Amino acid sequence: MLGKSGEGQQGVEGRSYMLPEETHEFVHPVAVRRAELEALEELLAADEAAPSLSDNADELQDTFDELFDGTGPDAADIADRERAARSTVEAALETWRERVSAGEDELGVVYVQQGEFEALGSFVKRCKQRGERSDEFELPESLPAVAALLARLDEATDSRYRAVVHTDLLSEA
Repeated sequence: MLGKSGEGQQGVEGRSYMLPEETHEFVHPVAVRRAELEALEELLAADEAAPSLSDNADELQDTFDELFDGTGPDAADIADRERAARSTVEAALETWRERVSAGEDELGVVYVQQGEFEALGSFVKRCKQRGERSDEFELPESLPAVAALLARLDEATDSRYRAVVHTDLLSEA
């Protein structure tokens, strides 16, 4: 038995268990296919192969300063946000791969933490925009599988259903 049992809370009759917040987290369980994870990995590889914003941050900052008379956005901050989103996606993907068996048609359940869906959505949106605007970045043909994964994650994280899992089962993003 984990923790202490007590009377149910929030109008629910029965008993509830108190779990330590340091070792447990609320998550959204989501079914994913191995092929979707591989498609996300291909998108990460395509992003890695193309020139990044941080490579051109100084040039971009000069453009911002010129356009906004020095009061525009900070290119380094934008690059840091992009790097943070990518890092979150990479950490989540690494953990999710462990949860889904090998084989293209294999299905598994992954645990989506607060912020992972937003980071993934931001990363995919940025990649789509780069694919439309840049000759230096080519979207992989597997992008529709990433879109299907995003749609399922959106639906799951939009629901009120959450699970509690031990933090050992989660990514360390």
